Amino acid sequence: MLVVVLLLIVVIGWIGFGDKLSLDPIFEREDSLRSYVQNHPFWSPLSGFVIYLALSLVPGTTGKSIVYGWLFGFWIGLAIASVALTIAAVISFLVVRYLFREVVEAKLSKIIEAIDRAIARNGGSYLLSLRLVHAPYTLINYASGATAIPVTTFAWTTWVGMLPGTIVFVLAGSQLPTLRTIAQQGVWSIVDLKLFALLSLFALLPIVTRWGLRRFPHGEPELDEDTLSQHL
Repeated sequence: MLVVVLLLIVVIGWIGFGDKLSLDPIFEREDSLRSYVQNHPFWSPLSGFVIYLALSLVPGTTGKSIVYGWLFGFWIGLAIASVALTIAAVISFLVVRYLFREVVEAKLSKIIEAIDRAIARNGGSYLLSLRLVHAPYTLINYASGATAIPVTTFAWTTWVGMLPGTIVFVLAGSQLPTLRTIAQQGVWSIVDLKLFALLSLFALLPIVTRWGLRRFPHGEPELDEDTLSQHL
């Protein structure tokens, strides 16, 4: 169990931080790793979830969703990745809000002010749009923690906004025959960028439609900002 956990951490860390480590010993144990997951259908996803959650709190650990798609398959991998990403974001949000707000405000004051103004005008749809266009995950977590946005709004916009991208990465991983493919070709070479863009555009459609209705009301009475915020 411990060996499997360590192997998984090393693989994900290598994807996120570079290829300074040799992964040949891990590649040679790929079959053992997948067999362990298949033989432990409860503990493997649970330990995988804890690892994903912990790594999501560390800036720069990319490619996790691909590894989880390869290891757990599409549906379990998607469930682990999407929920863990959201919980990690909320943890970072709350830590900043209640422990390090003054520090973050001092470093990100302009970003925080911009987010606060946009949220006052557009409600949660602004934060949702930031997630959909893949604004830096950690930066948005920290900056949002220093704003006035409710934690519930932050949580659902994070989950919904990151879902399209997570789907694409987990799907790419679920179709990999071996982890060695990532080492040989790189993360972005195995991701379907067209599907990635398409899902993001579909997800952005309600926001674009709302913006268009506000800008071109077609004879309907124009809503003021206070009224609009109540409907968002």
